[in-house]
Amino acid sequence: MKKVLVSLLVLALAMTSVFAAVDFNGEFVGGYNINYNPAGASKWSTHIMGQDGTGSNTTKLNLGFADEDGLWSVTAEGQMVADGRLQGDIKVDLFKLFGLENNMSLNLGLSMNDEQSILMAYADKSGNNYDRIRTTGPGLWANLDFKFGDFVEVLVAGAPKLKTPADDSETVGQVGGDFTVSAKVTPLNGLAVSAGWVLNGKDDNGTGTDGLIAAGADVNLADMIGLGFDLGVSASYKYGFGPKQNVVAATVYGGVDVVDAFVEYAYLSNDAQHYLMAQVNLNLVENMLLDVFAGAQDLGDFARTYFVGGDIGYTLSGVTFQLGLEYAAGEAQNYDLTGLSIVPQIKVAF
Repeated sequence: MKKVLVSLLVLALAMTSVFAAVDFNGEFVGGYNINYNPAGASKWSTHIMGQDGTGSNTTKLNLGFADEDGLWSVTAEGQMVADGRLQGDIKVDLFKLFGLENNMSLNLGLSMNDEQSILMAYADKSGNNYDRIRTTGPGLWANLDFKFGDFVEVLVAGAPKLKTPADDSETVGQVGGDFTVSAKVTPLNGLAVSAGWVLNGKDDNGTGTDGLIAAGADVNLADMIGLGFDLGVSASYKYGFGPKQNVVAATVYGGVDVVDAFVEYAYLSNDAQHYLMAQVNLNLVENMLLDVFAGAQDLGDFARTYFVGGDIGYTLSGVTFQLGLEYAAGEAQNYDLTGLSIVPQIKVAF
């Protein structure tokens, strides 16, 4: 973990000294989970936040560098827990590179990452990624991203891999890897739709599949018809060809300046699992974070999969001090630890 942190800080210093006229930004998130589990071997335990290293609520350091004119960008993302992963990408706008100033962009990029993202229109308010399509695994991805204003975006990406004798049941020397293509269209203000496909991919349990497809939509009525308050609905669907799995997710969200909320439902066919979560955010004081949430990983097994909690925090000069309190039943797998958790954390944006 220390090696990754040092590497990222050295990269930041090197980039800022070589490129004086660039936009620089970053984020550090860290904290602890102080857990009380009466059914555990030891009642009390303390863990670095995000023990699995895969969720959004984990210890991480992200860095970004970009040319002021938007010609190029470099990002580095470090997961500081679990396997200490470091990933990132570099992009160049080919249109701007050749002096073609218009309403379009064509970004050529290289990415070293765990899972190549695809374009999705789903409003993932909970951060639970039920709309996510996973690719086969870590690799060096080449991607081409075309944008025409705010109307349409198309992303094509591939990560070839030369198979070895260690790849069971595969021909040695055969080119494998993964490939994905996706598109997102915004035909009018407040409406977005998307579709995507992955050659191989993984299902939600991390099992390899014979292909994945996805579609998403987001309808923000406040933007579409000019409401005096926020109101929207969003949905996504993805399907794995083998092993076959359907995942459907839907979110309703809205609110006013003082309070906003969302309710998310998801269905996973392989486990016949019905997930539900609701959250209310109270915006009573400027720069103060205050929310409460509750739900269940599977409504059919509510007593063993429910969770409830809340967060309070305050942001001062780009630094957010936050304290979370939550309780998760024994099979509420969306959370790091079963039982009562006190989660102090700090977020630094720069």
